[in-house]
Amino acid sequence: MKAKSIKGNSTAEIKIGLEKSMEDGFRPSLAIVFASIKQDIDAICDLLDLQDIKIFGATSCGEFIDGEIGSGTIAMLLLDMDPSNFRILLEDYRENDPEVVAEAMAKKAKEYFKNPSFIISSSIEVMNSSSMCEPILRSIEAVTGQDTVIWGGRAGDDFLFDETIVFTNGQSTKRGIILLVLNGEKVLVKGQSTSGLKAVGTPKTITKVIGDWVMEIDNQPAADIVLKYLGLHLTQEEAESYNPGIIVFSLLRDQGEPVMRSTGVFNWKEKSILISSGIKTGDKIRFTLPPDFEIIEEVSRNAGKIKEKEMPEADALLMFSCAGRLGQLGPLMGEEIDGIRDVFKVPMAGFFAYGEFGRTDNGNNEFHNHTCCWVALKEK
Repeated sequence: MKAKSIKGNSTAEIKIGLEKSMEDGFRPSLAIVFASIKQDIDAICDLLDLQDIKIFGATSCGEFIDGEIGSGTIAMLLLDMDPSNFRILLEDYRENDPEVVAEAMAKKAKEYFKNPSFIISSSIEVMNSSSMCEPILRSIEAVTGQDTVIWGGRAGDDFLFDETIVFTNGQSTKRGIILLVLNGEKVLVKGQSTSGLKAVGTPKTITKVIGDWVMEIDNQPAADIVLKYLGLHLTQEEAESYNPGIIVFSLLRDQGEPVMRSTGVFNWKEKSILISSGIKTGDKIRFTLPPDFEIIEEVSRNAGKIKEKEMPEADALLMFSCAGRLGQLGPLMGEEIDGIRDVFKVPMAGFFAYGEFGRTDNGNNEFHNHTCCWVALKEK
């Protein structure tokens, strides 16, 4: 399989890039598209339709094909994958439970391939969807098995925190799930999830949760515990106007590496804190410190191990990185992207997401926050 990546500030620039990519006879069958919500999604799809290119698309919070991160742009990975080795499924879940929709999509995927692998994205109403992603994973696994390969990122909207879009040829939705279904017997998919956040302090227990709100940690008001961790002593007046920013819990698992859970909105009356994705009473957490320069070397080193032991050659790379990492890593973000790309030295495309899908080391498929998930593809 041959791959090429292009990017542009408009559909017109993408048209030029697409035409140049095909001057040597390259004929892509699949385009993985990450685009700003500000872009004309219909025009992008029309352009690719004219070349009979199938589309897996999601809106984003920043796009890249290298260490130069775009804002408001379009990034695209073009693949000449054998069309018999992939299918694209997109379903709207407004009339049904997302879990039921995901299960039905997985059943359809099994009709296509005995051993399907998945690249996934979902579109959402951002403020009312924090707990749906992990159940979607479990619904897919219920059909295809816990060992199923699942990687991806939840669509973004340039930090508007309103609505996001997933799209394919002739179809788009603000409430849906899109799957790139790959024939696992013909397309090798290897990836890794990493956050670089350093856990500190002793494990604490979530002792009360109501909906998406953590009410108590170690039987004490959650907000009080978080303020103590931050080293803050606020008056009631100061507390009511205080913005905690992003705080990340390291959620401990019985098997595999911890999973990151971001928080950052306090309810001062209830002394609670809003969690951005699934957490439940009884879960064990630790607080974390932001990543530093060491994470760049660590990510590159771990990618090198996977290349050496599991995938000596790759055809293409995808990266799904949390939108929150832009603020955490700053200029180091570009170095992290380049560090992975330089290991495999193949075309890459990626975007900044509102949460990431991927398997933890020695663990399970998870929905992550503040994590970078990268995936290498190789057609046999």
